[in-house]
Order: sequence, then structure tokens, then C-alpha cells
Amino acid sequence: MAEAKPNKKVGGHTYGRRNLQLSNTAEEGELCLYAGHSIGRFSSHSMRFDSHQACVRCVAAAREGRLSLDINRLLKRERKRALKFWSQVDIRNPDECWNWEGCINKRTDQPQFSWRRHGISSSTQHHPQRVAMWFSWGDLGFAGVKTTCGNKYCCNPFHLIPQNIGVFVDDDSYADSFELQCQLHTLKQQIAEYNVELAIEQQAKMIDQQELDERSNLTFAPDSHFADRIDAVIGDMLAGRHSSQSNIINPDSLKNPTDNEENSTDDY
Repeated sequence: MAEAKPNKKVGGHTYGRRNLQLSNTAEEGELCLYAGHSIGRFSSHSMRFDSHQACVRCVAAAREGRLSLDINRLLKRERKRALKFWSQVDIRNPDECWNWEGCINKRTDQPQFSWRRHGISSSTQHHPQRVAMWFSWGDLGFAGVKTTCGNKYCCNPFHLIPQNIGVFVDDDSYADSFELQCQLHTLKQQIAEYNVELAIEQQAKMIDQQELDERSNLTFAPDSHFADRIDAVIGDMLAGRHSSQSNIINPDSLKNPTDNEENSTDDY
């Protein structure tokens, strides 16, 4: 094996280095999306290859062909984002294209998903295929990704191949894998539950907004009675939404260390 040498980083956009070969040196970088990949249980960093900022553990799993659609392998704080992403994908059978149904840039006609990944890229918009790679093949940084179907809107992980990582792809075993079929079925159920929860939240926001509008009209209406205004203020205080109740009672509670679920036994 060649001697380990650090990557000679060049200026410009980070994705400009996605076609380079993966280096054989690693450095401390941004925390990986997957549970148990941090340096320590309460550490906010993971080991990443310095050329592509790919998590070394995710690279090892991808090289063994370990494709996963299990959202529970992700950190708890990233699971909702994953559901938000997959809810905008038309998930079909493993051998069909999963077209992106989310945001399309009107100027470039390119699909995009809004996400700022500190320490990985300065961009706020990412191609859905790369995001699908992160949520299936692993947190491979800004490694390039290509499709076997040639569809730029396809986000099917079975059609995506990360570049310059050395990923092992076995389409026959994926199609016959009972575990992946269970994960796909579970993912569809989780997306359905997420959409229901999202609809309930939106309905609750609409009701709250109607109450706020009614209360503001009551407060600023010149003909409203003083007793009605007092009732509105007392109602806000009892509901905990008065402006005087917006302060954090215990600011030190926000300084507790984050548990990175280092005891997770999942192989990813």
C-alpha cells in the first residue's frame, strides 16, 4: 500500500474535487449522519477522509455493498430530515425509477433539496441524488454519484453508484434481499405517518393563526370592551403563549452534552 499522504486541497467549490481519487488519510471532521460513527459517545466529530470528507465507517460499509434504507440507523436529529426528503420522492419498486417530486430550480431546471451541511459544503442546495446517497449508501461527503438509468430525477438508491469510493454493487442480491424489502416497506409506512403528522401540524397552525387574528382584532378594535381584552390576555397567559412567557426558564439546560448513541449495534 502506498504511503499515506494528506490530500492537496485546491481552492474553489468543494464539489470540484468530487472526481478526485479518495485519499488514504483521514482527519477529524463533521459528525456523521449515522449513529455510532462519532469519535466518542459525546463527541461532535467523526473521522473523515480529507479528500472528500467521507466518513471512514460509511466508506467501509459502502465498499462491502451494505445499502440501507433504515431511518433508525440515523441520528435522531436527522431522522425527520430524512423523512422530509423521502416524502418528496415517488418511491416505487426497486427496479423502477424513483422520480424527484420536490423543488426544481426554474433557472437551471435542476432538482434540488435545501440543506446546509456545515463542515461538508458551503452550499445550501444539494442534488437529490447526492442526498439519497447520504441516506442509503452512507455519509460519503461530496463524493460524486451517477445513475445506471441516466435519469437525472431518479433518486432510487438501487440506481445510484457513488464514484471513486470503490462501492460494491450486486443488483441481484439487492432485489432478492428480504431485509431491504422490509426496510422499504417500513420506509413507506414512516413516510405516510410523517405526512399525516405534517397535515395535523399545518391544521393546528391554521387554527392558531385564526385565534391570533381574532384576538388581535379584539385588542385593536376601538369598540371592543375592556373586559374582553383582559380575558384575551389571561387566556394567552394560561395557554403559555403570552409575550412575557417567551423567556427560557433554565438556559443551562441547553448546554447538556448530546448523546451520539455510541452503543448502537447496527452494522453501518
